Amino acid sequence: MKLYLLLLTLLMAVLCLISPGLQNKVIFSNYGKIKEVNLHTGRLSYLLTNLQSDIHSMDYDYKNRYMYFQRYKKNDILRFRYPSDQTYTFETVTVADTPFGMAIDPLHSHVYWTEFSTSRLYRCNLDGSNKLIILQDAQTLFALKLDFKNRWLYYSTFVPTKLRRSRLDGNGIHTLVQGILGRVVGLSIDYNQDRLYWMEDSSGGLKSSNFDGTNVITVFTTNKTSTNYGIDVHGSNVYCANYNRLLNVTVSPAIKANAIYTDTEEIVAVLFLMKNVRILPMSRSLS
Repeated sequence: MKLYLLLLTLLMAVLCLISPGLQNKVIFSNYGKIKEVNLHTGRLSYLLTNLQSDIHSMDYDYKNRYMYFQRYKKNDILRFRYPSDQTYTFETVTVADTPFGMAIDPLHSHVYWTEFSTSRLYRCNLDGSNKLIILQDAQTLFALKLDFKNRWLYYSTFVPTKLRRSRLDGNGIHTLVQGILGRVVGLSIDYNQDRLYWMEDSSGGLKSSNFDGTNVITVFTTNKTSTNYGIDVHGSNVYCANYNRLLNVTVSPAIKANAIYTDTEEIVAVLFLMKNVRILPMSRSLS
């Protein structure tokens, strides 16, 4: 238990402590492409192209410096080294049947993903080995988010649309929120306030609840339907896709929304990335 707490403390240091003035980025996907936009300069860069598939989710392994993503139409999970001084090239992690949501467990070096066609949730090691089924749901599975702090898997289902969660081994499944209008394609977590965030595709509502599904509130409404997909929370900022726009919805001290980038194509997956994260030295004490 002491070792686990130490690892968790180290991870939080890796993810949260950033030197002043660094240039954070948002990584996002269009059909068949992965791009990045520098939030400081506004500069757009292409990371990968000609991927020949919808890319609904991405996650980053800060420890080993790999970006992971799924290809819905190509039935696989891929990764590439990021950042890199050379041309970005990807490698296959594992095959999957119409993978949709995907998340990295940084404490135990696992990749989790949902499969649209099978309604199953899988896990494997970061290199693709030791693949196994975690759970199977009665409804179609969509978005996925891993709560590494409290050790929960949050996921969404469709028809009927629900938000559910389970332990990392698939036990303890229960519904948190139901009666949601349309698909929930993206999920994210605010650890500062212990809140779960999602965007309801059909209503355009950015919503939030406590981790246990209570106190559901509408944070912001885009006033557009069927164009709201990826979402990632960082502190009091919610980065989300609204058709071809990247929005930054600030929830504190006051709620406001700004378009920080407009693309020529529809934006799907969204991932906020902290650049040049400063890793603190690990303490030798386990007390």
